[in-house]
Amino acid sequence: MIRNIFVASLLSVTATAAAAELTYGTAFAKFHDFDVDGAGTIDVKSFGGGIEYRYDNFIFSGELSNISIEGVDIDLGTVGVEYALANGFNIGLDYSRFDIEGFDADVTSLFGSYQSGAHTFGAAIGDSSDLDDMTFSIFAAWDVTPTGTVGLDLVHIEDETLYAAYADYDVAQYNVQADLLKLDDLSVVAVAGGYEFANGFSAIGSVGFLDLGPEDVRSITIGGQYEFTPGANVELALGRLDFDSGEDVDQLTFGVNYELGRRTSKRRSLGNIFSSATATFAGLTDF
Repeated sequence: MIRNIFVASLLSVTATAAAAELTYGTAFAKFHDFDVDGAGTIDVKSFGGGIEYRYDNFIFSGELSNISIEGVDIDLGTVGVEYALANGFNIGLDYSRFDIEGFDADVTSLFGSYQSGAHTFGAAIGDSSDLDDMTFSIFAAWDVTPTGTVGLDLVHIEDETLYAAYADYDVAQYNVQADLLKLDDLSVVAVAGGYEFANGFSAIGSVGFLDLGPEDVRSITIGGQYEFTPGANVELALGRLDFDSGEDVDQLTFGVNYELGRRTSKRRSLGNIFSSATATFAGLTDF
């Protein structure tokens, strides 16, 4: 199920009190045209958004994304609430749902974490009526700078173990995001980034490697963005997917993106792990 999810695969609020704050918001819409060598074109559309909002000791979060591949829809949604206890401990609950044209599954998870300085460690346990066994996970994150984080997630689900590592670094002029995902015969390694020039223009690009067992796929994209208002930009990118079978796929992407703030919770739900990987690999989404 997890393998198929990946392969097949809001906002502006003003804080009204010192105890309430919108810490993160994002929204995107992307249109991809994949020109398959000798087999025509495939249209892929993706859109979604996410939010994190703090009120006193509570953190509320959610995200929703849709990927449409020639009329086949992949929907992913997550909502969660987290409460900060004393002495660096947090507890929380989140709910993730996947819906792929006739197959759907949901996972409800209870998690806890401990933060000591720049380091966070946590664990979660989840259950689903659509799965045979409960899910278990452990996670860790390290804020290497105020705007840079590296982390690791290990998720055990349906007798399989998912390994996911990430790095997210953002400064005034450039940003870098990297993802590593490993699950049985599925492996993803991808790095994406951007460099901002003057007058709102930026250069963007990504490189990625996808191992599907019998088939390997290499991806590269390069393009540009224009920020027409703070946090909001339009992008145009060209790319290519090279398959071991010899097929080459040319990619053209047009997108509109909006982002403010930065996530403060170090808990990544199952949905967030996959949305991060699809964002980095060939720019399919934008989480």
